[in-house]
Amino acid sequence: MTGIEFLENYRQMFARPDIARPIAAAFVARLRDGGTPLAMVLLVQHGTGSFAVAGSATGAFGLAAALSRPLHGRLLDRLGQRVLLATAAANSAAMLAFVAAVRLGAPPPAVVAVAVLIGLLLPAQAAALRALLPDLAGERLRPAAYAVEANAQELTAISGPLIVGVLVALLPPGGALAVLAVVGFAGTVWYVTAPAARAWRGTGFVGPRRSALRAPAMWTLMLAVASISVILGVLQVALPAFAGDRDATHLAGLLLSAFAVGSLLGGSAYGAGQWRASAVHQLRVLLLVVAAGVAVLAVADGMALMTGLALVAGLGMAPAFAVTFLACDAIATAGRAAESFTWLGAANTAGFGLGGTLAGFTIEWAGPGAAFVVAATVVLTVAALLWARPDALRAGT
Repeated sequence: MTGIEFLENYRQMFARPDIARPIAAAFVARLRDGGTPLAMVLLVQHGTGSFAVAGSATGAFGLAAALSRPLHGRLLDRLGQRVLLATAAANSAAMLAFVAAVRLGAPPPAVVAVAVLIGLLLPAQAAALRALLPDLAGERLRPAAYAVEANAQELTAISGPLIVGVLVALLPPGGALAVLAVVGFAGTVWYVTAPAARAWRGTGFVGPRRSALRAPAMWTLMLAVASISVILGVLQVALPAFAGDRDATHLAGLLLSAFAVGSLLGGSAYGAGQWRASAVHQLRVLLLVVAAGVAVLAVADGMALMTGLALVAGLGMAPAFAVTFLACDAIATAGRAAESFTWLGAANTAGFGLGGTLAGFTIEWAGPGAAFVVAATVVLTVAALLWARPDALRAGT
């Protein structure tokens, strides 16, 4: 495959404004999602002097966002993508109210309550885009589209905190969160006014409220997503712990960035290829790749080696997520595409939280190396399930 052939899928995709604009607009809108937790922590800690209150507010925001995802997805399926505009406007207003509450010295319970409101009103932008892409990309460009979306997920997680860091240095307390509120709303407006988003309609289904989880394969897919996210949660704790053990805490971000760069490279390569294997087979192989990459981190004994191994370990991450998006598109219950993608988001959040918890206990007991092995074991267990049941992700199973 020549370099030109390798990039042909991306060239064709981004040459089409009907695909490029929603992807770009969704990325801008989701900078709010990537930056809000850090901006919230910094604002609350500055205003109250308490990391406990800051952590409580951020945790409440994350939990509320995760629990409300399926409801937002169901609204998308019923009402279409225009529902994002209403939730984005309400979410931005809640973010500004949060800034005001902290600046005015509101009591901690009130601050946490507004944080919950921000989470409940967070637009399901990722699910909206993932439900839209199959109609736009077609069968041939669909893997590339989902690979770009998986990479965008990584980029928002990286870019959001970086932008917050710059804004905090330039603006008064609360300024970063206020800017994110405006940017998030502007991105949503740009997205919703795109012709492709306007043309996409929910089913308007008014029968019994049957959940997307009626498809048994969705449970298996959510388990796979959760296992992948366990790795992300473990790395967020274990890599800084590894750096701290070597008096290099200031380089913890380098290790996390190396893993993210590897994921971006892997996702880009995956999206440029043409893959004939079924989604379940691709996912089985990628889970093995991801598990092996993380397990090998346990042998690192210095920062330089860990940086290189973290980059290699990340190579399978974005491709694995991209395949789960493809599988979700294939097995989603009719009229429940957006809701199905929000359930994947909930599994992602649950897995991330579980990973962080596992890492904390494991590091206290046996150190960061053991945490990497535990994360790999979780993924290998799910991979074994998929190898034992080749039909586990088949629609209707």
